[in-house]
Amino acid sequence: MASRSTHHPAAPSTAAATAVSDLDSRTRFAFLAETSRCLADSLDLETTLATAANLALPHFGAWCMVDIVEPDESICRVAVIHPDAEKQRIARDFYREHPPGRDDAIGAPRVIRTHHSEFAPVAVADVLDDMADAAHRDILRRLGAQSFLTVPMRARGRTLGAITFVSDDQRRYDDADLLLAEDLGRRCAMAIDNARLYGQAEDARRTAEEARETATFAAQRANALREVADGARLEAEVANRAKATFLTTMSHEFRTPLSAVLGFVGLLNDELAGPVTPLQREYLRRIGNASGNLLRLIEEVLTLSQVHAGHGTLLVEDVDLAAVVRDVAELIMPLVGAKRLTLTVDTPAAPLIFATDGAKFRQIVINLAGNALKFTSAGEVRLSVEPDERGVVLRVRDTGEGISGEEAERLFEPFTQAGPPGRRQARGTGLGLAITRQLAQLMGGTVSLESAPGAGSTFTVCLPRLAESRAEPPVQPRLVDTRERRARGRAHEA
Repeated sequence: MASRSTHHPAAPSTAAATAVSDLDSRTRFAFLAETSRCLADSLDLETTLATAANLALPHFGAWCMVDIVEPDESICRVAVIHPDAEKQRIARDFYREHPPGRDDAIGAPRVIRTHHSEFAPVAVADVLDDMADAAHRDILRRLGAQSFLTVPMRARGRTLGAITFVSDDQRRYDDADLLLAEDLGRRCAMAIDNARLYGQAEDARRTAEEARETATFAAQRANALREVADGARLEAEVANRAKATFLTTMSHEFRTPLSAVLGFVGLLNDELAGPVTPLQREYLRRIGNASGNLLRLIEEVLTLSQVHAGHGTLLVEDVDLAAVVRDVAELIMPLVGAKRLTLTVDTPAAPLIFATDGAKFRQIVINLAGNALKFTSAGEVRLSVEPDERGVVLRVRDTGEGISGEEAERLFEPFTQAGPPGRRQARGTGLGLAITRQLAQLMGGTVSLESAPGAGSTFTVCLPRLAESRAEPPVQPRLVDTRERRARGRAHEA
């Protein structure tokens, strides 16, 4: 039975020092210097390691193998060097098809796991007969393997691979060979680690460069988009100014003759120009209704356009909001009576003085109350206003049709109405709620809706306290002339 010995080196013994002294020191140092220069000349690891192995062959044996540990912890045989080209081809082909395994019991995998160098001298050929892998055994016989020396390549506390030297002349490796091989292993390991660190640094540099280029492109794109947006904004501002000017002019041109028409309709209805027959009074009613509807549409479109264009301004003053709500309730009483509804007004008994824009608040109440009356055919409409810790809350409840949650938000879009399409056009322009939300937002407030089909609706307006623009006495509710009430009542009936 052949004998195998495995050597785990410790501190060099006296015999080792004697063996080293027997070597030609100049040759040893020249070899290490040449190897270091070779390793430093290139960052191509496989080529560099193969060159270093070629330089080492005259010192250690007939042929050698170099294995490195990949990032996934697998072992890759990167070089198989043999002076005989045919034997080198045979060895490379074999190890290409049979790469070393991480858990192999002998050779480089074991040294990589244990981090210790190993001698494996072969005294007789019978040791090969004990190998389980017949193909591997045959290859080693063909290559004339007699003894092995495997050293780890360690750098910065990590084992990065191993170098295996194989002798074909039954040479027994000694401590001098071990010291020289381990020195070579450390130099190769340092070169491997430096090359990997350099590669990581290059990857990081390329990544940073790509990120910088991406950021530069994004910034350029953002600048281009900002320029486009600025151009679009300027165009929109010009268009808004043109639209506001046009609507203001057309509103004036329409309102003047319509006001005259409504005025003369009122005079004729009051029989100031003489008696009016029932048929004539019906015609006058239709003229008044159509004119009132057109005038209201003009006012709504103008108001919405002004708010959208940013031309809405606030005139903040102390206003008795409770009185405003009661005044609006009195204004809509004719329509409430005509539809046989119940109108409930819930306001504080004492004046509710609040700093806000009184005219805009009044318009909000009129819009919400009118909307409730339109869509309530039976039951009650309730108007309430009360203070809270942040400002004031206005609520308008009705027992009307109600709407689904999907339709609720769309109601605040211009020209949008609830209900079947066939009935919408006859119920108004669809601008009232859009104007209400715009006015509330202009005053720093919000408008919300709670509703369900068949359960009525509740509109809630929350307005914050605003700084007074000037100190004036509380505004008293405006007295409405009897003729104005009659005209507005007829307009609501349309």
